Amino acid sequence: VGVPRNAEKALMAIRESGGLTVNVTDEEIMAAQQLLGRTCGVFGEPAGVTGTAGVKKLCEAGKIGRDDTVVSVVTGNGLKDVANAIAACGDPITIPSDMNRLLAAFAEKGIQAEGV
Repeated sequence: VGVPRNAEKALMAIRESGGLTVNVTDEEIMAAQQLLGRTCGVFGEPAGVTGTAGVKKLCEAGKIGRDDTVVSVVTGNGLKDVANAIAACGDPITIPSDMNRLLAAFAEKGIQAEGV
């Protein structure tokens, strides 16, 4: 965020909780958007998935351990910014409402559908 809504309050909360901050790039944010869609079926807008991008970065840096509990709130739906989603993920799959065709389209793209 270029200009945080209440930077002093945020910094105070970080200091009081013993928390930390991490910067993420636009590329990391768009990768988080793809990750959430592929692994959780969550379509978040870039601003809404920024926290998830930070969690991923902190995991990779070893700041968050494998057994730690973390909550990442996705605050905005991807439909708010479809253009960036298409730029990051490609055009959506368009198929008739038929489960066999859906599964075939998933298989073509290497997407695994579990529990179907």
